[in-house]
Amino acid sequence: MSALFARLKSLRLSHVGPRSLKSQGISLEGARPVYDCGKLAWWARWTYFLVMADLVVTASACELTLNYWTMWEELPQDSATSPPAPLDPKEAVGHYVQRPLWQRGLFALANLAGGVGLAAVLLGGRSRIVARMFIVPASPSTAATAATATTKSPERLLVIQSPLHTRGQGAVMPLRRTRLLHSSDKTEMQIGLKDRPGHYSLGLQGAAVNGQRLSIWDARKALFTTWYGEKKGMQMFANSAKVKDPA
Repeated sequence: MSALFARLKSLRLSHVGPRSLKSQGISLEGARPVYDCGKLAWWARWTYFLVMADLVVTASACELTLNYWTMWEELPQDSATSPPAPLDPKEAVGHYVQRPLWQRGLFALANLAGGVGLAAVLLGGRSRIVARMFIVPASPSTAATAATATTKSPERLLVIQSPLHTRGQGAVMPLRRTRLLHSSDKTEMQIGLKDRPGHYSLGLQGAAVNGQRLSIWDARKALFTTWYGEKKGMQMFANSAKVKDPA
């Protein structure tokens, strides 16, 4: 038991939520962003408002379902003393009663799951939008280790800042463990991660690449050359252009 408590105590809270760049050995002082999205999409700017509205509507729907979801129940009649039942349904005698608890509970649970799921999708999608992106050299020890292991040029690190990150926070990963991908939206590109699920989205409409506002076509080209180098990047861009733009 003591070993379990010692292991729990050794867990670092910095791993929960956005991590500071300083704790990861990264300094962006004097670094120019490779990519800056400029203005975020409307839903990304209003995510917290949308989540709050979603939770308020969800809570209200659950409360109404549990307390006020009813059904019509006709009152029993004594055939010996009461007149025959009216033919017109509007004249039927009865009242509204609450539905069984299991029906109200299941419907309220479905409302809760849908509302929480929508909030999670909004927050998760916002965390996967790239607001700013930097490519920086690794620390000397890391770079030497990577160069020895791969016998190639020194390690480069990709620093991604989503709308959830402040200027001093970000997600850091080796550039060689990522790849550029095309999106189904022609105004976007994606950053795929080789060792983990999911991807990051790069909006090209109105974005600045290497400090310049470029067309979507030129922005794609600039990102490929920045990622893979001039020769390989141009070759990969040309191959991808043939697939995406056959005309």
